[in-house]
Amino acid sequence: MYVVFARKYRPQTFEQVVGQQHVIAALQNAVSSDRVAHAYLFCGSRGVGKTTVARLLAKALNCKQGPTPQPCCECDACRRIAAGSDIDVMEIDGASTRGIDEVRKLRENVALAPARSRFKVYYIDEVHMLTGPAFNALLKTLEEPPPHVKFIFSTTDPQKLPETVRSRCQRFDFHRLSEAEIVGALQQICEREGLKVQDGCLEAIARAARGSMRDALGALDQLGALGDEIALQDVLAILGAVDRRLMAQMANVLAEQDTARALSLLDDALSTGIGVEDFGDQFAQYLRDLLVASYCGTDSAALMGGGVAPAASGLAEQRDLFTTEQLIYMIQLLREAALRARRESTGRLALELAIIRASQLSALVPVQEALEKLDAEPVIARAPAAQAPGPARNAAPSGPNKKGAGTLRRISEKLKASASGARVEPAASATLPEGMNRDEYLRLAASAQDPDVVEDALEDGPLMRAFLRADKELGLNPQRLRRRARADEEALPDQEE
Repeated sequence: MYVVFARKYRPQTFEQVVGQQHVIAALQNAVSSDRVAHAYLFCGSRGVGKTTVARLLAKALNCKQGPTPQPCCECDACRRIAAGSDIDVMEIDGASTRGIDEVRKLRENVALAPARSRFKVYYIDEVHMLTGPAFNALLKTLEEPPPHVKFIFSTTDPQKLPETVRSRCQRFDFHRLSEAEIVGALQQICEREGLKVQDGCLEAIARAARGSMRDALGALDQLGALGDEIALQDVLAILGAVDRRLMAQMANVLAEQDTARALSLLDDALSTGIGVEDFGDQFAQYLRDLLVASYCGTDSAALMGGGVAPAASGLAEQRDLFTTEQLIYMIQLLREAALRARRESTGRLALELAIIRASQLSALVPVQEALEKLDAEPVIARAPAAQAPGPARNAAPSGPNKKGAGTLRRISEKLKASASGARVEPAASATLPEGMNRDEYLRLAASAQDPDVVEDALEDGPLMRAFLRADKELGLNPQRLRRRARADEEALPDQEE
Protein backbone atom coordinates (compact mmCIF):
# COMPACT_ATOMS: atom_id res chain seq x y z
CA MET A 1 0.00 0.00 0.00
CA TYR A 2 1.29 3.44 -0.95
CA VAL A 3 2.30 5.68 1.94
CA VAL A 4 2.50 9.44 1.43
CA PHE A 5 5.84 11.17 1.92
CA ALA A 6 4.73 12.94 5.09
CA ARG A 7 4.24 9.56 6.80
CA LYS A 8 6.91 7.60 4.98
CA TYR A 9 9.66 10.03 5.92
CA ARG A 10 8.50 10.93 9.43
CA PRO A 11 11.64 11.07 11.62
CA GLN A 12 12.16 7.97 13.75
CA THR A 13 14.99 9.35 15.87
CA PHE A 14 15.78 12.75 17.39
CA GLU A 15 18.70 13.17 14.97
CA GLN A 16 16.38 12.96 11.94
CA VAL A 17 14.22 15.88 13.05
CA VAL A 18 14.68 18.92 10.79
CA GLY A 19 15.29 22.06 12.81
CA GLN A 20 13.96 22.50 16.39
CA GLN A 21 17.40 21.79 17.83
CA HIS A 22 16.61 23.80 20.96
CA VAL A 23 13.71 21.43 21.72
CA ILE A 24 15.59 18.24 20.84
CA ALA A 25 18.60 19.12 22.98
CA ALA A 26 16.47 19.95 26.02
CA LEU A 27 14.40 16.76 25.81
CA GLN A 28 17.41 14.51 25.25
CA ASN A 29 19.20 16.01 28.24
CA ALA A 30 16.06 15.64 30.36
CA VAL A 31 15.81 11.95 29.47
CA SER A 32 19.50 11.21 30.02
CA SER A 33 19.55 13.02 33.39
CA ASP A 34 16.20 11.57 34.56
CA ARG A 35 14.60 15.03 34.73
CA VAL A 36 11.58 14.40 32.54
CA ALA A 37 8.66 16.60 33.59
CA HIS A 38 5.17 15.21 34.08
CA ALA A 39 3.62 17.59 31.50
CA TYR A 40 4.89 19.30 28.34
CA LEU A 41 3.25 21.88 26.10
CA PHE A 42 4.40 22.00 22.47
CA CYS A 43 3.43 25.23 20.69
CA GLY A 44 3.88 26.08 17.05
CA SER A 45 2.27 26.34 13.64
CA ARG A 46 1.24 23.34 11.56
CA GLY A 47 3.77 20.90 10.16
CA VAL A 48 6.77 21.88 12.30
CA GLY A 49 7.20 18.57 14.18
CA LYS A 50 5.06 18.73 17.34
CA THR A 51 3.46 15.29 16.93
CA THR A 52 6.73 13.76 15.70
CA VAL A 53 8.68 14.96 18.73
CA ALA A 54 5.88 13.79 21.05
CA ARG A 55 6.16 10.26 19.63
CA LEU A 56 9.94 10.34 19.86
CA LEU A 57 9.72 11.35 23.52
CA ALA A 58 7.32 8.45 24.14
CA LYS A 59 9.83 6.16 22.42
CA ALA A 60 12.68 7.47 24.54
CA LEU A 61 10.71 6.82 27.73
CA ASN A 62 9.36 3.36 26.85
CA CYS A 63 12.18 1.89 24.77
CA LYS A 64 13.41 -1.48 26.00
CA GLN A 65 16.86 0.03 26.45
CA GLY A 66 15.50 3.17 28.05
CA PRO A 67 14.75 5.62 29.23
CA THR A 68 17.31 6.70 26.67
CA PRO A 69 17.85 9.74 24.43
CA GLN A 70 18.64 7.28 21.61
CA PRO A 71 15.67 4.88 21.20
CA CYS A 72 16.56 1.70 19.35
CA CYS A 73 13.52 1.72 17.02
CA GLU A 74 13.75 -2.11 16.99
CA CYS A 75 12.02 -3.23 20.17
CA ASP A 76 8.29 -3.95 20.36
CA ALA A 77 7.57 -0.72 22.23
CA CYS A 78 9.33 1.43 19.62
CA ARG A 79 7.59 -0.38 16.77
CA ARG A 80 4.14 -0.05 18.34
CA ILE A 81 4.65 3.66 19.07
CA ALA A 82 5.84 4.29 15.50
CA ALA A 83 2.77 2.49 14.16
CA GLY A 84 0.44 4.31 16.56
CA SER A 85 -0.88 1.05 18.06
CA ASP A 86 0.61 1.13 21.55
CA ILE A 87 -2.18 1.02 24.12
CA ASP A 88 -0.01 2.84 26.65
CA VAL A 89 0.65 5.79 24.33
CA MET A 90 -2.70 7.38 23.61
CA GLU A 91 -3.03 10.11 21.00
CA ILE A 92 -6.18 12.14 21.58
CA ASP A 93 -7.68 14.68 19.18
CA GLY A 94 -8.63 17.69 21.25
CA ALA A 95 -11.05 18.94 18.60
CA SER A 96 -13.31 15.88 18.79
CA THR A 97 -12.61 14.72 22.35
CA ARG A 98 -13.15 17.98 24.13
CA GLY A 99 -15.93 17.57 26.67
CA ILE A 100 -15.92 17.03 30.40
CA ASP A 101 -17.18 13.45 30.04
CA GLU A 102 -14.11 12.45 28.01
CA VAL A 103 -11.81 14.09 30.56
CA ARG A 104 -13.53 12.19 33.38
CA LYS A 105 -12.82 8.90 31.59
CA LEU A 106 -9.21 9.99 31.13
CA ARG A 107 -8.91 10.69 34.88
CA GLU A 108 -10.23 7.22 35.66
CA ASN A 109 -7.73 5.57 33.30
CA VAL A 110 -4.81 7.59 34.64
CA ALA A 111 -4.94 5.70 37.93
CA LEU A 112 -4.42 2.37 36.16
CA ALA A 113 -0.87 1.07 35.69
CA PRO A 114 0.58 0.72 32.17
CA ALA A 115 -0.32 -2.50 30.40
CA ARG A 116 3.07 -3.28 28.82
CA SER A 117 5.24 -0.18 28.87
CA ARG A 118 7.19 1.77 31.47
CA PHE A 119 5.03 4.93 31.23
CA LYS A 120 1.55 5.80 30.12
CA VAL A 121 1.82 8.78 27.78
CA TYR A 122 -1.24 10.91 26.96
CA TYR A 123 -0.73 13.09 23.91
CA ILE A 124 -3.56 15.59 23.31
CA ASP A 125 -3.33 17.38 19.97
CA GLU A 126 -4.92 20.83 19.55
CA VAL A 127 -5.50 20.94 23.28
CA HIS A 128 -6.84 24.49 23.09
CA MET A 129 -10.07 23.05 21.67
CA LEU A 130 -11.04 21.55 25.04
CA THR A 131 -13.94 23.23 26.79
CA GLY A 132 -13.58 25.28 29.96
CA PRO A 133 -15.16 22.64 32.23
CA ALA A 134 -12.90 19.99 30.68
CA PHE A 135 -9.82 22.03 31.53
CA ASN A 136 -11.07 22.54 35.07
CA ALA A 137 -11.63 18.81 35.50
CA LEU A 138 -8.08 18.11 34.29
CA LEU A 139 -6.27 20.59 36.53
CA LYS A 140 -5.75 18.44 39.64
CA THR A 141 -4.63 15.39 37.65
CA LEU A 142 -2.34 17.57 35.56
CA GLU A 143 -0.71 19.08 38.64
CA GLU A 144 -0.08 15.81 40.51
CA PRO A 145 -0.36 12.83 38.15
CA PRO A 146 0.76 9.32 39.16
CA PRO A 147 4.50 8.64 38.67
CA HIS A 148 3.83 6.40 35.65
CA VAL A 149 1.90 9.08 33.68
CA LYS A 150 3.25 11.73 31.33
CA PHE A 151 1.17 14.37 29.55
CA ILE A 152 2.15 15.97 26.25
CA PHE A 153 -0.04 18.73 24.83
CA SER A 154 0.32 20.45 21.48
CA THR A 155 -1.42 23.53 20.17
CA THR A 156 -1.26 26.05 17.37
CA ASP A 157 -2.92 28.72 19.53
CA PRO A 158 -1.44 28.73 23.05
CA GLN A 159 -3.16 32.01 23.95
CA LYS A 160 -6.46 30.14 24.18
CA LEU A 161 -5.20 27.87 26.95
CA PRO A 162 -6.06 28.86 30.53
CA GLU A 163 -3.15 30.23 32.50
CA THR A 164 -3.73 27.53 35.10
CA VAL A 165 -2.95 24.89 32.45
CA ARG A 166 0.09 26.64 30.98
CA SER A 167 1.62 27.13 34.40
CA ARG A 168 1.50 23.38 35.06
CA CYS A 169 3.46 22.48 31.90
CA GLN A 170 6.95 22.96 30.56
CA ARG A 171 6.47 24.91 27.34
CA PHE A 172 8.48 24.50 24.13
CA ASP A 173 7.93 26.76 21.14
CA PHE A 174 8.48 25.09 17.77
CA HIS A 175 9.77 27.51 15.14
CA ARG A 176 8.85 27.62 11.49
CA LEU A 177 11.51 25.91 9.41
CA SER A 178 13.72 28.05 7.23
CA GLU A 179 13.60 27.60 3.47
CA ALA A 180 17.19 26.36 3.49
CA GLU A 181 16.26 23.60 5.98
CA ILE A 182 13.27 22.54 3.92
CA VAL A 183 15.26 22.53 0.68
CA GLY A 184 17.96 20.36 2.26
CA ALA A 185 15.42 17.80 3.48
CA LEU A 186 13.62 17.73 0.10
CA GLN A 187 16.89 17.13 -1.73
CA GLN A 188 17.55 14.02 0.36
CA ILE A 189 14.06 12.70 -0.30
CA CYS A 190 14.37 13.31 -4.05
CA GLU A 191 17.61 11.32 -4.08
CA ARG A 192 15.98 8.42 -2.26
CA GLU A 193 12.91 8.47 -4.53
CA GLY A 194 14.87 8.94 -7.75
CA LEU A 195 13.20 12.25 -8.61
CA LYS A 196 14.95 14.73 -10.90
CA VAL A 197 13.97 18.35 -10.38
CA GLN A 198 14.91 21.47 -12.29
CA ASP A 199 16.74 24.33 -10.64
CA GLY A 200 14.44 26.47 -8.56
CA CYS A 201 11.75 23.80 -8.03
CA LEU A 202 12.63 22.92 -4.46
CA GLU A 203 13.06 26.59 -3.56
CA ALA A 204 9.59 27.34 -4.92
CA ILE A 205 8.13 24.47 -2.87
CA ALA A 206 9.91 25.72 0.26
CA ARG A 207 8.60 29.27 -0.22
CA ALA A 208 5.03 28.01 -0.69
CA ALA A 209 5.28 25.80 2.41
CA ARG A 210 5.84 28.87 4.64
CA GLY A 211 7.89 26.98 7.20
CA SER A 212 5.78 23.79 7.26
CA MET A 213 7.68 20.59 6.47
CA ARG A 214 4.44 18.64 6.08
CA ASP A 215 3.15 21.09 3.47
CA ALA A 216 6.44 20.84 1.58
CA LEU A 217 6.35 17.04 1.61
CA GLY A 218 2.74 17.05 0.45
CA ALA A 219 3.57 19.33 -2.48
CA LEU A 220 6.59 17.19 -3.47
CA ASP A 221 4.46 14.07 -3.24
CA GLN A 222 1.85 15.61 -5.52
CA LEU A 223 4.47 16.69 -8.03
CA GLY A 224 6.08 13.24 -7.96
CA ALA A 225 2.84 11.82 -9.35
CA LEU A 226 3.55 13.72 -12.60
CA GLY A 227 6.66 11.65 -13.28
CA ASP A 228 10.27 11.20 -12.30
CA GLU A 229 11.25 14.57 -13.79
CA ILE A 230 9.73 17.69 -12.24
CA ALA A 231 9.78 20.92 -14.25
CA LEU A 232 9.64 24.39 -12.75
CA GLN A 233 6.51 25.29 -14.71
CA ASP A 234 4.71 22.28 -13.21
CA VAL A 235 5.69 23.42 -9.73
CA LEU A 236 4.46 26.96 -10.34
CA ALA A 237 1.19 25.74 -11.86
CA ILE A 238 0.35 23.35 -9.02
CA LEU A 239 1.40 25.70 -6.23
CA GLY A 240 -0.10 28.84 -7.82
CA ALA A 241 3.27 30.53 -7.37
CA VAL A 242 4.76 33.38 -9.38
CA ASP A 243 7.95 32.73 -11.30
CA ARG A 244 10.75 34.54 -9.49
CA ARG A 245 12.26 35.49 -12.84
CA LEU A 246 9.03 37.25 -13.77
CA MET A 247 9.09 39.18 -10.49
CA ALA A 248 12.70 40.20 -11.15
CA GLN A 249 11.66 41.38 -14.61
CA MET A 250 8.74 43.31 -13.11
CA ALA A 251 11.10 45.07 -10.70
CA ASN A 252 13.35 46.10 -13.60
CA VAL A 253 10.38 47.43 -15.57
CA LEU A 254 9.14 49.45 -12.60
CA ALA A 255 12.61 50.92 -12.17
CA GLU A 256 12.52 51.94 -15.84
CA GLN A 257 9.03 53.45 -15.27
CA ASP A 258 7.61 51.55 -18.25
CA THR A 259 3.95 51.41 -17.26
CA ALA A 260 2.80 49.64 -20.43
CA ARG A 261 5.35 46.85 -20.03
CA ALA A 262 4.52 46.48 -16.33
CA LEU A 263 0.82 46.02 -17.07
CA SER A 264 1.70 43.52 -19.80
CA LEU A 265 3.80 41.47 -17.39
CA LEU A 266 0.98 41.55 -14.84
CA ASP A 267 -1.46 40.29 -17.45
CA ASP A 268 0.95 37.48 -18.40
CA ALA A 269 1.16 36.39 -14.78
CA LEU A 270 -2.58 36.50 -14.11
CA SER A 271 -3.40 34.71 -17.36
CA THR A 272 -1.61 31.60 -16.03
CA GLY A 273 -4.25 31.28 -13.29
CA ILE A 274 -2.37 32.99 -10.46
CA GLY A 275 -4.73 34.74 -8.05
CA VAL A 276 -4.63 38.51 -7.78
CA GLU A 277 -3.98 38.40 -4.04
CA ASP A 278 -1.29 35.73 -4.53
CA PHE A 279 0.60 37.89 -7.02
CA GLY A 280 0.32 40.91 -4.72
CA ASP A 281 1.60 38.96 -1.72
CA GLN A 282 4.46 37.25 -3.54
CA PHE A 283 5.66 40.36 -5.37
CA ALA A 284 5.52 42.28 -2.08
CA GLN A 285 7.71 39.55 -0.55
CA TYR A 286 10.14 39.91 -3.47
CA LEU A 287 10.38 43.66 -2.90
CA ARG A 288 10.82 42.95 0.79
CA ASP A 289 13.81 40.79 -0.12
CA LEU A 290 15.22 43.71 -2.10
CA LEU A 291 14.77 45.94 0.93
CA VAL A 292 16.48 43.46 3.25
CA ALA A 293 19.28 42.84 0.73
CA SER A 294 19.96 46.57 0.49
CA TYR A 295 20.81 46.58 4.21
CA CYS A 296 21.96 43.04 5.04
CA GLY A 297 23.36 41.75 1.75
CA THR A 298 22.15 39.02 -0.59
CA ASP A 299 23.50 36.19 1.57
CA SER A 300 21.52 37.19 4.64
CA ALA A 301 19.43 34.53 6.39
CA ALA A 302 16.71 37.16 6.79
CA LEU A 303 15.78 36.82 3.11
CA MET A 304 12.68 34.82 2.26
CA GLY A 305 14.94 32.35 0.51
CA GLY A 306 17.25 32.15 3.49
CA GLY A 307 20.15 33.34 1.36
CA VAL A 308 20.12 30.18 -0.80
CA ALA A 309 20.44 30.24 -4.57
CA PRO A 310 18.59 30.95 -6.74
CA ALA A 311 16.44 32.86 -4.26
CA ALA A 312 19.17 35.45 -3.86
CA SER A 313 20.07 35.60 -7.57
CA GLY A 314 19.41 38.98 -9.11
CA LEU A 315 19.03 40.74 -5.79
CA ALA A 316 22.60 42.02 -5.90
CA GLU A 317 21.92 43.79 -9.19
CA GLN A 318 18.48 45.09 -8.25
CA ARG A 319 18.93 46.18 -4.66
CA ASP A 320 20.22 49.60 -5.77
CA LEU A 321 17.43 50.27 -8.29
CA PHE A 322 15.14 51.81 -5.67
CA THR A 323 15.51 53.92 -2.57
CA THR A 324 14.28 52.69 0.79
CA GLU A 325 11.29 55.03 0.64
CA GLN A 326 10.33 53.79 -2.82
CA LEU A 327 10.50 50.13 -1.78
CA ILE A 328 8.39 50.77 1.31
CA TYR A 329 5.89 52.72 -0.79
CA MET A 330 5.56 49.90 -3.36
CA ILE A 331 5.22 47.23 -0.68
CA GLN A 332 2.43 49.23 0.96
CA LEU A 333 0.67 49.61 -2.39
CA LEU A 334 0.83 45.87 -3.07
CA ARG A 335 -0.29 44.91 0.42
CA GLU A 336 -3.28 47.22 0.20
CA ALA A 337 -4.18 45.86 -3.25
CA ALA A 338 -3.94 42.26 -1.98
CA LEU A 339 -6.22 43.04 0.97
CA ARG A 340 -8.76 44.70 -1.32
CA ALA A 341 -8.61 41.68 -3.65
CA ARG A 342 -9.68 39.45 -0.78
CA ARG A 343 -12.60 41.71 0.16
CA GLU A 344 -13.85 42.96 -3.20
CA SER A 345 -14.63 41.59 -6.65
CA THR A 346 -12.54 44.30 -8.32
CA GLY A 347 -9.25 43.02 -6.98
CA ARG A 348 -7.53 43.04 -10.36
CA LEU A 349 -8.34 46.72 -10.79
CA ALA A 350 -6.81 47.51 -7.41
CA LEU A 351 -3.65 45.59 -8.33
CA GLU A 352 -3.38 47.30 -11.72
CA LEU A 353 -3.71 50.71 -10.09
CA ALA A 354 -0.98 49.74 -7.63
CA ILE A 355 1.33 48.71 -10.49
CA ILE A 356 0.62 51.96 -12.36
CA ARG A 357 1.43 54.04 -9.28
CA ALA A 358 4.56 51.98 -8.63
CA SER A 359 5.72 52.63 -12.21
CA GLN A 360 5.57 56.40 -11.68
CA LEU A 361 7.90 56.79 -8.75
CA SER A 362 9.61 59.84 -10.26
CA ALA A 363 6.43 61.84 -9.62
CA LEU A 364 6.93 61.38 -5.86
CA VAL A 365 8.70 64.22 -4.07
CA PRO A 366 10.09 63.76 -0.54
CA VAL A 367 8.40 65.98 2.03
CA GLN A 368 11.65 67.66 3.04
CA GLU A 369 12.46 68.46 -0.57
CA ALA A 370 8.99 69.91 -1.14
CA LEU A 371 9.31 72.14 1.93
CA GLU A 372 12.74 73.33 0.82
CA LYS A 373 11.40 74.25 -2.60
CA LEU A 374 8.45 76.00 -0.98
CA ASP A 375 10.74 78.08 1.22
CA ALA A 376 12.94 78.97 -1.76
CA GLU A 377 10.03 80.34 -3.84
CA PRO A 378 8.88 83.95 -3.25
CA VAL A 379 5.69 84.45 -1.27
CA ILE A 380 2.85 86.21 -3.11
CA ALA A 381 2.29 89.67 -1.69
CA ARG A 382 -1.03 90.38 -0.03
CA ALA A 383 -3.26 93.35 -0.87
CA PRO A 384 -3.54 95.74 2.10
CA ALA A 385 -6.89 96.24 3.77
CA ALA A 386 -8.74 99.06 2.03
CA GLN A 387 -12.31 100.03 2.86
CA ALA A 388 -14.71 98.02 4.93
CA PRO A 389 -13.20 94.87 6.34
CA GLY A 390 -14.05 91.89 4.23
CA PRO A 391 -12.30 88.89 2.71
CA ALA A 392 -10.86 89.18 -0.75
CA ARG A 393 -9.18 86.61 -2.94
CA ASN A 394 -5.81 87.55 -4.33
CA ALA A 395 -5.14 86.96 -7.98
CA ALA A 396 -3.91 83.39 -8.15
CA PRO A 397 -1.38 82.39 -10.76
CA SER A 398 -2.90 80.82 -13.83
CA GLY A 399 -2.17 77.26 -14.95
CA PRO A 400 -3.21 73.83 -13.73
CA ASN A 401 -0.54 73.56 -11.01
CA LYS A 402 -0.12 77.18 -9.98
CA LYS A 403 -3.27 77.31 -7.88
CA GLY A 404 -2.03 74.47 -5.69
CA ALA A 405 1.40 76.10 -5.44
CA GLY A 406 -0.21 79.38 -4.40
CA THR A 407 -2.25 77.57 -1.76
CA LEU A 408 0.87 75.94 -0.35
CA ARG A 409 2.59 79.33 -0.19
CA ARG A 410 -0.36 80.83 1.66
CA ILE A 411 -0.38 77.95 4.14
CA SER A 412 3.35 78.39 4.67
CA GLU A 413 2.83 82.11 5.22
CA LYS A 414 0.05 81.42 7.68
CA LEU A 415 2.19 78.98 9.67
CA LYS A 416 5.09 81.41 9.79
CA ALA A 417 2.74 84.21 10.87
CA SER A 418 1.30 81.99 13.63
CA ALA A 419 4.79 81.14 14.83
CA SER A 420 5.77 84.79 15.04
CA GLY A 421 2.53 85.82 16.72
CA ALA A 422 1.40 88.04 13.82
CA ARG A 423 -2.13 88.02 12.52
CA VAL A 424 -3.04 88.05 8.85
CA GLU A 425 -5.95 90.44 8.42
CA PRO A 426 -8.64 89.48 5.88
CA ALA A 427 -8.51 91.46 2.67
CA ALA A 428 -11.37 93.66 1.57
CA SER A 429 -13.96 93.75 -1.24
CA ALA A 430 -14.46 90.05 -1.88
CA THR A 431 -17.49 88.22 -3.23
CA LEU A 432 -19.17 86.37 -0.42
CA PRO A 433 -19.51 82.57 -0.79
CA GLU A 434 -22.98 81.37 -1.64
CA GLY A 435 -25.18 80.76 1.41
CA MET A 436 -23.01 82.74 3.86
CA ASN A 437 -23.68 86.23 5.15
CA ARG A 438 -21.00 88.84 5.64
CA ASP A 439 -20.68 88.64 9.43
CA GLU A 440 -20.45 84.86 9.35
CA TYR A 441 -17.74 85.05 6.73
CA LEU A 442 -15.77 87.62 8.73
CA ARG A 443 -15.81 85.49 11.85
CA LEU A 444 -14.76 82.44 9.85
CA ALA A 445 -11.93 84.38 8.20
CA ALA A 446 -10.76 85.77 11.53
CA SER A 447 -10.70 82.28 13.08
CA ALA A 448 -8.65 80.78 10.25
CA GLN A 449 -6.56 83.98 9.93
CA ASP A 450 -6.31 83.41 6.19
CA PRO A 451 -9.54 83.44 4.13
CA ASP A 452 -7.79 82.13 1.01
CA VAL A 453 -6.68 78.97 2.76
CA VAL A 454 -10.19 78.37 4.07
CA GLU A 455 -11.75 78.97 0.66
CA ASP A 456 -9.32 76.60 -1.05
CA ALA A 457 -9.86 73.93 1.60
CA LEU A 458 -13.63 74.12 1.21
CA GLU A 459 -13.33 73.67 -2.55
CA ASP A 460 -10.47 71.15 -2.73
CA GLY A 461 -11.17 67.60 -1.57
CA PRO A 462 -7.55 66.48 -1.03
CA LEU A 463 -6.74 69.70 0.78
CA MET A 464 -9.82 69.22 2.96
CA ARG A 465 -8.59 65.75 3.92
CA ALA A 466 -5.18 67.19 4.71
CA PHE A 467 -6.84 69.74 7.00
CA LEU A 468 -8.79 66.99 8.74
CA ARG A 469 -5.61 65.00 9.40
CA ALA A 470 -3.69 68.02 10.67
CA ASP A 471 -6.54 69.52 12.71
CA LYS A 472 -4.97 68.75 16.08
CA GLU A 473 -1.63 70.28 15.17
CA LEU A 474 -2.75 73.23 13.07
CA GLY A 475 -6.32 73.96 14.14
CA LEU A 476 -7.33 74.78 10.57
CA ASN A 477 -10.30 72.51 9.95
CA PRO A 478 -12.63 74.74 7.86
CA GLN A 479 -15.74 72.67 8.56
CA ARG A 480 -15.20 72.94 12.30
CA LEU A 481 -14.50 76.65 11.99
CA ARG A 482 -17.65 77.19 9.95
CA ARG A 483 -19.74 75.39 12.57
CA ARG A 484 -18.11 77.49 15.28
CA ALA A 485 -18.82 80.68 13.36
CA ARG A 486 -22.48 79.76 12.93
CA ALA A 487 -22.80 78.93 16.60
CA ASP A 488 -21.24 82.29 17.50
CA GLU A 489 -23.63 84.09 15.18
CA GLU A 490 -26.67 82.41 16.76
CA ALA A 491 -25.42 83.41 20.19
CA LEU A 492 -24.96 87.10 19.22
CA PRO A 493 -27.90 89.52 18.80
CA ASP A 494 -28.82 90.52 15.25
CA GLN A 495 -26.68 93.54 14.43
CA GLU A 496 -29.14 94.81 11.80
CA GLU A 497 -31.82 95.30 14.44
